[in-house]
Amino acid sequence: MAKSLNWLGVFFLAVACTSGSPDTTPAADAATVDPDSLNAYLAENPNDVSALSLRARRYLDGANIPYALADAQAILELDSTNHDGWLMYGEANYLTNQSRVARDAWQRCIAEHPAEIDCRLKLAELYSMVMEYDKSLELVNKVIEFDPNQATAYFIKGLNIRDSKGDTAMALSYIQKAIDLDNEYVAAIDMAGVMTAAKGDPLALSYYNRLLELQPDNARTYYKMGMYHLGVGNYNGAIEAFTKCTQLDPTDAEAFYNLGYIHLELSMLSEARKHFTSSIQAREINYRAYYGRAFCWERGGDAANAEKDYRQALTLNPQHGPSREGLNRVLKQKK
Repeated sequence: MAKSLNWLGVFFLAVACTSGSPDTTPAADAATVDPDSLNAYLAENPNDVSALSLRARRYLDGANIPYALADAQAILELDSTNHDGWLMYGEANYLTNQSRVARDAWQRCIAEHPAEIDCRLKLAELYSMVMEYDKSLELVNKVIEFDPNQATAYFIKGLNIRDSKGDTAMALSYIQKAIDLDNEYVAAIDMAGVMTAAKGDPLALSYYNRLLELQPDNARTYYKMGMYHLGVGNYNGAIEAFTKCTQLDPTDAEAFYNLGYIHLELSMLSEARKHFTSSIQAREINYRAYYGRAFCWERGGDAANAEKDYRQALTLNPQHGPSREGLNRVLKQKK
């Protein structure tokens, strides 16, 4: 144990010497410290702010919010001006929907550290979420003034412009700037894909393919690719993407539904019914899939099964007009 604690002391010294800010511990470093060694060290040295900061960050990364909050509070009791303390106190409260407390914490962080970046970005994100876009833009512009290479600032700025001004071209330019600065920025790449896909721009596929390079087994990316292909009428591409999505995530009811819809459009009734059934199995409360399967039964001449599924769709959604119309059609056939 003594050897572990000696190594831990050397680690803290290295962080202090290499960090851009003397009281800021990089979040990624928390994962490299053995939890038992860190806990044992803090048991003997409960007032070591650097160690508390390291453990709080590890708790945040592991979604252990109560423990992260306790360590952040302990840091601030020892040093009421501590940057990491206010940063993580804000993060922990934000993650528990205490947005006002988080806002106040990050504002205090900025007040104590006028050249601060991380708390400004967190506060900018918060203001963007609550649609106070001017306040958010002011914060990210200040961050860019301090550091023109802050990818997160450009990403948040792009979202603010999209949501406040509806200017997707300018918004995309800032999001692309974020990607240029960090070509592994998953959130920015994903948003660029979504925004270009909404315009039917084939550039969307380049963004989605880049996401798959970074996260090869991400079912949601395949789903978004499928929606792009479906939107531009490329059924083959959509089938391929949605099928891959369902292979990675057999609980994705919407992907199965879209496969059913496409096969219905192609008049492949048996395949369509199979996919609608899979959609129902993935999510039983699913009136659209019951409607789709009913329509397949009806087109195939099976009025009895069509009636059954139309009735089930209406049980789930009594206001669904197409199911009501379908039920009336098959009932007329029985007369």
